[in-house]
Parts: sequence; structure tokens; C-alpha cells
Amino acid sequence: MIPRLRRWYCETLSPVFGYSIAVLLAAAPQVARIPLHPATLMPFITYVPFVVVSAALGGLGPGMLTTGICLLESLYFATEPLGSFKMGDPRLWGGLGALAGTGLVASTLFESLKRAWRSNAAAAAVEARLARELETRQRMLESIVQNSPAAIAVLRGPEFTFVMANPAHEALVPGEPLVGRTVASAWKTGAPRVIPILTAVRDAQTAYHATGVALPVDRGQTLPVEERYFDLSCVPLAGPGGEAGAEVLVVASDTTEHKRADAVLRAAYSQLTAIHANVPVALLVIDEQLQVQEANGLATQFARRESCAMSGLPAGGALGCLDALADPRGCGHQPSCDRCELRLAIFDTLTSGTRREGIEAWLPMWARGQRQRRCLLVSTIAMKFDGATKVLVCAQDITERKQAEGELARQRDELQRQAELIYFSRDAIITADANRVIRGWNRGAEEMYGWTEAETVGNVMHLFLRTSSVVSPAQIDECLAREERWEGELEHSRRDGQRILVDSRQVLLRDAAGTDVRIMEIDRDITQRRRAEDALKRSVRQLESALAEKTVLLKEIHHRVKNNLAVTASLLSMTADGSGPETRLALEESQQRVHSIALVHEYLYDNDRLDHINFGEYARDLVQGVYSAFGGEHKRIGLDLELDPIELGIERAVPCALILNELVSNAFKYAFADGRTGRILVSFRQPEPGCCELAVEDDGVGLPDGALGGQSKSLGLRIVGILTNQLDGSVEQKARSGTRIVLRFPAAA
Repeated sequence: MIPRLRRWYCETLSPVFGYSIAVLLAAAPQVARIPLHPATLMPFITYVPFVVVSAALGGLGPGMLTTGICLLESLYFATEPLGSFKMGDPRLWGGLGALAGTGLVASTLFESLKRAWRSNAAAAAVEARLARELETRQRMLESIVQNSPAAIAVLRGPEFTFVMANPAHEALVPGEPLVGRTVASAWKTGAPRVIPILTAVRDAQTAYHATGVALPVDRGQTLPVEERYFDLSCVPLAGPGGEAGAEVLVVASDTTEHKRADAVLRAAYSQLTAIHANVPVALLVIDEQLQVQEANGLATQFARRESCAMSGLPAGGALGCLDALADPRGCGHQPSCDRCELRLAIFDTLTSGTRREGIEAWLPMWARGQRQRRCLLVSTIAMKFDGATKVLVCAQDITERKQAEGELARQRDELQRQAELIYFSRDAIITADANRVIRGWNRGAEEMYGWTEAETVGNVMHLFLRTSSVVSPAQIDECLAREERWEGELEHSRRDGQRILVDSRQVLLRDAAGTDVRIMEIDRDITQRRRAEDALKRSVRQLESALAEKTVLLKEIHHRVKNNLAVTASLLSMTADGSGPETRLALEESQQRVHSIALVHEYLYDNDRLDHINFGEYARDLVQGVYSAFGGEHKRIGLDLELDPIELGIERAVPCALILNELVSNAFKYAFADGRTGRILVSFRQPEPGCCELAVEDDGVGLPDGALGGQSKSLGLRIVGILTNQLDGSVEQKARSGTRIVLRFPAAA
């Protein structure tokens, strides 16, 4: 009841209520005095209870308000003269003072009591709140300890007996609960390492903190002991009775996974560093001023600078751009820089954050000892470092790849053209697998055999085409396996049943491992050609037969002409025997001329070619014959022959033979008169293509000038002139000692 009254008195009564009660209580004494005579012996006694009640209810303020009002009421209504604030009896001033003192003391006492009650209530509220907070925090601490991933335990006594252990600590030592057990008995594998630490903490009364402590952990009877790493803290605590060092708080955080992750991270960092240094891509970090902040090894090779000199270079210069390196102002001041794909990509990534990939930038660079335009494959990626935007530039020299791509495109186009040529070839081109199952069939094959590709694919080639040949398919396969190619003639069937003869070429294709992959067969229809060849062979045989007959006939003619000429020469010789000297000489010359013509026919008869003779050999025999005719001249006239083996047709050989006969005979008869000695030189050659030259030279008395003219009286020289015109040639006499006559004429008519 009293606590409620206190709470009502201290908390429920408001100041407005207190002052309102004070006014009412100040008016109440005057109402209570109505039955009394206005002037009483002790007029102030009536007001005292009301002042005390007002002070009790309202405290200092309301009590003093009631006291003041009651003093005025007593002075006006209860003291003479009534209705006036004048005091008739001075002795009453003491009563007014007593009333005022009573009100002041009562108000002060009740105000102090009220404040004491309020202070006690506030203190009780604070104590209750602190108790609640303490309980909440204790439960929170217990929850933290119980649910903490760190192993927490409290050890007591010289043998370090577990007083408390959270589940994380229980998990380190599976088996029976830890509370009540000693470290040595509960953790046999880890005790040798932990107990010295605990003993040092307890004896020295100093906390122990260490990271990466390796401790063996027993995961069960069937599992091996595992060494794990912990961040370990041991703190000395006071016991329940306040004795120092009685207990030790142990907190262990398992950092094994963190340590392993750290090791993996370090290894990854090492690998990343190695990759950064050795990656075949130039890596640059470019700041907002388009200057290099970091660069890897390949970038230093591009710029041909040391790594320490790369910082601050413009992006183009860092990649070896000769324009950027040559200009003192750096990158971006050459006319071509406005179109530089590298600068545009970096600037775009810096301003918009757009990632650019697959940019091909052509830069003038130094390569293989000379200035070259090289192609760089560039990618740019925006990165944020400490609030600043930077660009990672990845560049790779793909000049050789671009050249290879160009060459590949050229080869692809060439292969496409070849494929089109193959497809539209008139020859049948068939591809099959190693088992001769058809896989490809070009248009030429469709036209040759009559089947479309769709109709033939999947069929065995030699069975589908009903191949026949002097060699079997097995023999062809053996040749392909041995030599990788085979050529020959095969007979195939067309769709309409017609058999055709083809000239077949087959090639075996193998892969890199040497396995048979494909057979390519190229067939050409030679049916009509074979028929034409057969017809031609028959015609040739007929012509050869006719030619043989005509050759025999022509040889017989030449033989008979020669014999007839020999008869003619004999008749001339017989006639000359009974004639005079001049007639005899003329007949002998005619006989010699006939003999030269007969010798031509004899050469034609003995030659395989019936229309040409080797005039060099013929001239040798003819000159030797003339030389023999002048039998008595051997000792004083010598003979030299320089004759090239030149073929002449019969229409050229006969006139040339007669001319040679006349010139040599004249030399023997007239050049060495009166028993003179000397030599005769006969030469036959081709001074230039298509032209023949016959020369007869002697060192005798010489032929008079103009003897070869048209007015010559000599029959032999007139014959020479006539025959020269017949040969479309020319004959001239060379000026020198003796005589040299040269005949030039075309080799062919």
C-alpha cells in the first residue's frame, strides 16, 4: 500500500493539480470560519491544518501559495479591523508570523520528503534496469560462448580441470563431455603442447596470445590425428573465492582453413606474378593522363626500355609506337594519332567505362632491324583504384597471324576455286573411304555415269559401277597401300547399262597417324578415244603397208635409174673409144656427169629416207671418184676435204652434185698444167641457218677474171651457171692466187 501511495504521490500528482488543491485549500479555512465569530482569540489556528495539507499534497510551491493566501485571509477577515489589511492589535503580528513559519516549515519538509521519495524511486528504477541489462548481457554472453565458432573453456586447479567448455571446444576433443576432466586426460595428443603454455600463464599471471599455433586434433578413433592451426589466447582469472590465478580462460580460433586459403592465395599470387611477367601479352595500366603506371615484361620489350623507365610513358610509346617515341611531346601529336584505334579505345574506356575487345591497331614499330607497321590486338578494361579510373590495356602482336590469315584466305579462295574446278570438271572425281564406300561424287561423274551424288553415296564403288579390269580391286588396294597411288584402265557401267572404258587415277590419303582415311579416284572416259586410237592404228597399219610397198617401188625405181644411168655411161664410154680426141673428151665429161647423177640415186637407194641424202658423204665419194679418174695425178696433186654431214633433198642434191663435178673436174684438168704440183680443197658447210655453201679451191694457175660470166665458152662453166640459177643461188670467184669458187644456195626449195 505504501509503495503505491509513494508512486501515486511522486509520479501521479502533477504541478497543476497541486496548485489547484492549494487554491481550494486556501479558500476552505474561510468557509470553515463561517460559524465562528469573525474575530477570534487565535484567528490563525483555523488556517494551519489547511496549510499543512496543501504542503503535504503539493510540496513547496503549493504549500507556500496556500500559506500566502491564508495570511491575507487572516489579516482581512479574522483580525480587527475586519475587512481591512490593517492590524489593530500589534500582538497579532506574532500569530501571523507563526502561521507563515508553520507554512514555510511544512512546505519545506514535505518538499524534501517528496524529493527523497522520488530519488529512491529513480534509484530503484535504475537498479532494476541495470539488473535487467545485466541479466540480458549474461544471457547474451552465454549465447555467444555457446554459439561461438571459437573454442572457449575455463580451466581450474593445478591439473587444469575443465570447469566450462563451449560446444566448439567440445568438438575439438570428441568423446565424453569435458567438464570435470583434466586437459591431460581429455586431450592426450594436444596436452604436451598446451599444458606448458597454461602453466606459464598461471604462474606468471600474464596473458598469452599467439597466432598460427599448430596443435594435433584427434577426430575419432577411426580417423588419423590431424594437425590444425589456431589463434590461441590464455588469460588468468580469479577463482570464486577471489584467489588469484585459480582459473585460466582459454580461447582458440581454428585458422586452419584460413591458413590453407592464405597458402592457396599466396600460391595464386605467385602464379599470377609469374603469369604477369611471362604472359605473351603486353599489359599496361594507364591513368587518366593516358600515361603508363605499370607494365609487364613484354611491354618493356615492345618499347625497348627498362621496366623502371616505363612509368610516365604515353600508351603508344609504351607499346613501341615509333611516332610516339620520336615526338618529344609524346603520343597523340602526329596526324595519324587522331585515327589511332589504340588511343580511341583507351579514351573511350576512360570516359565511358566501356570495355573494348578485339581492337586491331596498326602501329609503326621497330621489328627485325627495320621500321614496320605491326598489328596489335588490343583490349581495354576500366578499373577503379582509390576512387581514380584507370585502364588495363592488353596488347598482343598479331602481325604474323594477320599475314597467316591473309595467306589462309588466299589459300581458302584457291581451294574454293579448285573445289569448283573439281566439281565442274568433265572428269569423274569420286571420293570414298578406306573401304571404298562412296562419299563424294562430282558433276563430271554425274554426267559420265548418269547417277546423282545422292544416289551413289553409301555404295561400294567397284560393286556399284561393276568394275572390270585386268587387275582385281584387291591388287589395286595392295598397290595403293604400298605406293599410295595407282593408274590404269578400268571398265565401268553407266546407268543406261552401257559399258565405258575409263583412264583411272587413284590416290590413297592418310592422316598424320598414318591411318588410311580416303581414296580419291579420277576417271576420264576414253571410250571414244580408244575407238579412235584403234581406228588410227588400223589406218597406220594400212599406211605403213602402203608406204612399205611404195618404198620398195621407189627404191626399185632409184635402182633402175642408177642402172640405166650406168648403162648410159657405159654407152658413152664405148662411143668415146672409137672417136677423135675432142669428141672423146666431150664424151668422157658427159660420162662423168651421168656418173655423178647415178651416184645420187645410189645414195637414195641405200638410204632409209628416199628423198634426202647426206651430201657431205656423197661429196666425199664423188670427189674421190673424180680424183680416181685422173689416176696419173695422184703424186703431184693433193686433195683436202672439209665436208659437213648436211641433208639435202633430191631436188637440191642433183644440181649441186653436177656443179661439184664440173668444178672439181676443171680443177684437175686446167689448174695444174705443164706438170705443176698443188692441192685442191673441197668444203661444204652451213655458214648460217637455212643456207649452204659449197667451195672448190686450188693453188694452180688460176681462172681468168669473168670466166664465170654468161659469155663463158666453157660448157662446164655454163652448166654451173644454169644449175646455180636452178638452185636460186649464187656463185662467185674469189680473188686470190689460184682459184676459189664459192656456191651459196638455200638449203630448202
